[in-house]
Amino acid sequence: MKIKKVILSISVLLLLWELLGRVNIYPKYIFPPFSYVAESFIDIEYLHSVIENAIITLIRAGLGFIIGTIAGIVLGFVLVGLKLVEYIQPIATILFVTPSVVWVPLLILWVGLDSFKLSLAATFICSFPPILYGILNSSRTIDLDQVEVALTLGADPWIVLRKVIMPMAILKTLPIIKTEAIMVFKTTIVVEMVALSSGLGYLLLMYYVTIDVQHILATIMILSLIMVSIIELIDVLEKKIASKWIGEVYW
Repeated sequence: MKIKKVILSISVLLLLWELLGRVNIYPKYIFPPFSYVAESFIDIEYLHSVIENAIITLIRAGLGFIIGTIAGIVLGFVLVGLKLVEYIQPIATILFVTPSVVWVPLLILWVGLDSFKLSLAATFICSFPPILYGILNSSRTIDLDQVEVALTLGADPWIVLRKVIMPMAILKTLPIIKTEAIMVFKTTIVVEMVALSSGLGYLLLMYYVTIDVQHILATIMILSLIMVSIIELIDVLEKKIASKWIGEVYW
């Protein structure tokens, strides 16, 4: 049923797009109908270019996201285990609320224009603070009765952390992880548009310069498809954690 609803909603959107493009409110080179944009996907040269640059962007975003997420989770639980949450929480909050893109100009000065170092630094800064904040914040909302019962029964504090606190904290942090996965991808696009000469961001910039709206919209469609796929993958992970670790399902 869900798939049918998704197909229906997307079909309506594409139909409206096609109709608006056909009524000539704007010239077709400014607002092409969907059928014109779809022709881009049978253009071998365009497909080769967009796939190549999409892979580059995914590698850049994925590497920084994985490193930042692991670092945030590990450091977060270490701080929870050492009972330093109250001391670190204010710093984590400040870093969390600061938009990651504001660091990009400074990173260009500090790191330089090396495509690997710059993209890694930008995506790490985008992912690490929110994940650290999520772990620290979620650990403070854990059901203390479960923790006290485990400790009363003689469980080692580190076992309680691993068996009780960690699963619950990760489950509560997954919505942040999902959001940051998208934010990391967006940050990578910004970095590529501003400072790099490869990736989907750079490709989009080149199409903007030449006012190639057809390929701009086609590339945006590719971006949207990638980000929706990322969300779906994290949704699957969230369901598995909820059902296997916690024993509950919220869907």
